[in-house]
Amino acid sequence: MAEAASMRLSMVVSPPTDRHLEWAAQVGVSDIVIPYPGLDPAALAATCRRIASFGMRCTHVERKLPHLGLVHGLPNRDEQVAGIKTLLQHMADNRMEVLCYNWMPDEDWQRTSAVAPARGNAKATAFRLADIGASSRPTVTDADGLPSVRTSAEKLWEHLHRFLDEVVPVAEACGIRLALHPDDPPLDEFAGQPRIMHTNAALLRATDLVPSRANAICYCVGSLHPAGEDVIAGIEALGDKIAFVHARNVRGTAADFVETWHDDGDIDMPVVFRALKSIGYSGTVRPDHAPSMSGESNDTPGYEMLGRLFAAGYLKGLFDAA
Repeated sequence: MAEAASMRLSMVVSPPTDRHLEWAAQVGVSDIVIPYPGLDPAALAATCRRIASFGMRCTHVERKLPHLGLVHGLPNRDEQVAGIKTLLQHMADNRMEVLCYNWMPDEDWQRTSAVAPARGNAKATAFRLADIGASSRPTVTDADGLPSVRTSAEKLWEHLHRFLDEVVPVAEACGIRLALHPDDPPLDEFAGQPRIMHTNAALLRATDLVPSRANAICYCVGSLHPAGEDVIAGIEALGDKIAFVHARNVRGTAADFVETWHDDGDIDMPVVFRALKSIGYSGTVRPDHAPSMSGESNDTPGYEMLGRLFAAGYLKGLFDAA
């Protein structure tokens, strides 16, 4: 009997200097995740060649994907759809595998602190809803700016269905899997805006809108656990619909949580990896947000290199143990 394919280790390298890419290769990363590269095919090809020169593959696009027009049905909606179709073709030309996107109506993940204390006086990212007043906003975010519009939950689902109807056939033709990331923070409503993608049931519903291997999920345990979701049950229910996994650990609830070291939060990471093994998951897992260590600038909270290198080693141990 042929041996089942095993999980692989992926990573966002920030900033992608030669030293940081060397570090990633040295700790066993095989796949590199890059932010939205724009629509210049030559630039994406050059990025993939550079990553290959370090013995790794550029396989995933994630973060900074223009999508607010899609989510809210804004006038630039069709332009953004066309851009994603073009990106999928460019990804296929470079033998990439996964386009990770989200349906967050406020664009991307948000936190209220970059300096929450973690083990050994490391600096962790945290979210506390009570700290956000009428005139304030999260201070740590991947979002470039929040839209002034508000869209109902019903319309968010309607817009998602329309998007998938148009884009999934292109993804299928390109051999790329779309991986939908859950809301982060996982709240029913935030700043007066409903949010729809923060439960296992919602993720399953999304894959059922347009059934296809190309319509898949990025299962982020650290986003779903604070919402009270059973992440093991979610992994088992979604099964082969999972195309990408984010591993981060947290302590707290959706309205008040801190992102801890990967071995030091509420989530039982060894059990998570046994669940992934049990469903035959063979995609990549990337170490997601990790605390910043002493001596690091903390200019990119959650994405400094040293804490995530520690996490990469920890995750590799879990791969073997699973």
